[in-house]
Amino acid sequence: MRCLAVVHHRHSEWVPALAAAEPRLDLRSWHPKDPSLLSDPWIAGAEALFVWRVPQGLMARMPRLSWIQNSGAGVDHLVADRSIPPGVVITRADGQFGLWMARYVAAHLLVETQRINECRLAQRDHRWEGALLPEDLTEKVALVFGFGRIGRQIGRALRELGMEVHGFVRAPREDPEFPLHGPATLPGLLPSARLLVLCAPLTDATRALVDAKLLDYAGPGLTLVNVARGEQVVAEDLLAALDGGKLGRAVLDVFATEPLPPDSPLWSHPRVVVTPHHSGPSRPQAMLPDIAPNLRRFAEGKPIEGAVDRERGY
Repeated sequence: MRCLAVVHHRHSEWVPALAAAEPRLDLRSWHPKDPSLLSDPWIAGAEALFVWRVPQGLMARMPRLSWIQNSGAGVDHLVADRSIPPGVVITRADGQFGLWMARYVAAHLLVETQRINECRLAQRDHRWEGALLPEDLTEKVALVFGFGRIGRQIGRALRELGMEVHGFVRAPREDPEFPLHGPATLPGLLPSARLLVLCAPLTDATRALVDAKLLDYAGPGLTLVNVARGEQVVAEDLLAALDGGKLGRAVLDVFATEPLPPDSPLWSHPRVVVTPHHSGPSRPQAMLPDIAPNLRRFAEGKPIEGAVDRERGY
């Protein structure tokens, strides 16, 4: 029986789900801060690891490790972890993040365009505001930066709202559903955009993507939604753009430092919405369809499929 170590802050939730998906594995689990993790001799025989962030010193205790299954979609933290040997396969899981994040993006956009907050204020004052009309999103331009499974789901949701959707990928290509562009064309399309959604992996090419230089192409009618990684947005430049009329609104679910520090000016800016990295909840029932096939391959001694390309970062 092959051994899978589960080192996760919600290990008690994940272990029953993983065991039910593949009962032929020997599973043991720890919270990442459990002091017994590095001293338990069982860990030395484990060949697979289910984890989010690898605790310091763990790799030295796992000489037989051949596969790491990440508990989410983004793997930038694992790719950057130099303690992970180069021969260890890393896999990721999108789960139903696309559906969750599409709901998130649509919800925050519609709160704005349906003028929900203004309606609530009018209701509070018992005022009938007949001129309080919604914004028409028909043929307004939405730019979705990062157009894998998650980005495409977001794009489909925005298209259903009547928007003209453009996707951005590493290299432009023909697509039967949407026009797909390379990153170099983003500044040219930004001036006409109503919405910019970030859902790309964090790589050297996407780090600090939204900076003062890019925001110079934006305008007061643009809403930015970030469900990718906080490091893709330069927070100081974002705040300057909001204050200077270069950007209308920002909805941020991810931050360079999480939890967001209490003294961050993002908390109190009137045109910033802060949410607690909840746009794509990592729940077993949503993630297991992605993970289960490799659990079976691992149990049967077959090669793991869908390995992350560490050079590309995803």
